[in-house]
Amino acid sequence: MHIFLSDNSTDGTGMKKEMKIREAAADDLGDLAEISRTTWEGHDYLEQVSEGWLEQQGFFIGEIAGRVIACGKISAMPGNVAWLEGLRVHNDFKGKGYGRILADEILQIARKKVEAGHFNSIEFSTYVKNAESICMAEKQGFRAVELFHVISMENPPVQNTLPLKKFSPSTEDFSVYPEHAPCGWKYINYRSSDSMKWMNNNANFWQVETGARFLSANRGSEISPLAAAIDDPQGFIQGVFAFAEKKRLDYLEIMIHGTHKEILTAAVNNGFSYWEEQGVANLPVYRLFE
Repeated sequence: MHIFLSDNSTDGTGMKKEMKIREAAADDLGDLAEISRTTWEGHDYLEQVSEGWLEQQGFFIGEIAGRVIACGKISAMPGNVAWLEGLRVHNDFKGKGYGRILADEILQIARKKVEAGHFNSIEFSTYVKNAESICMAEKQGFRAVELFHVISMENPPVQNTLPLKKFSPSTEDFSVYPEHAPCGWKYINYRSSDSMKWMNNNANFWQVETGARFLSANRGSEISPLAAAIDDPQGFIQGVFAFAEKKRLDYLEIMIHGTHKEILTAAVNNGFSYWEEQGVANLPVYRLFE
């Protein structure tokens, strides 16, 4: 248990507020839900995953006067990677240094686990417009090692049902990725011995009749192409639309590696778009270098 002082936050009397950092507990779920509902205009996943994260180690919260005002997570990923995710600060407490303090403490915990041999590296991903987190991470020693594009569509078109069948993936299905294979907003070292087990537990795998293959993350509506889609980009897009119809989704996101130009072109030509600047990679994967 640790006590930290924010550099520029007071309680109204001139006294600095104390933030206690500890492991999250079941009693924190209400406060965590409130943080989630005020993040990304309410389109945040924290509330959905908080209860599951409590069952794992590495879920930390920042608390002031019994109120949870920030959180962050260290997740164990294939290849002995410590994956940092879920860094959030309640809107009422942003800009006061609490996020930086919590992120620094979580990073120190992850570093100690690397030193003890529990992990080999520390990584995370984020949206490129998350300027505050990126600036903080780069000061800590993180550098971008791979670039992805996230593009989205609301109300995908309803088309004639295209047959989709599930299949069991192999490493070859991910061979078009230089190092990290996407699964939602997580990026996996697919060459590690435990990657296929992790992928099977966290994604479903689909094939269309033209041969294109893709995965859909279990959490959310994120989709990514697999090797067989590279030579069949239009089949991939049609499969994505069939998947949306099958699951009755009104919103889709596709995570595409920066080198997969044909897939990107087909997706944009079929109505997918970027949130901001068109055609620019907007989802970097970062690794700590020391």
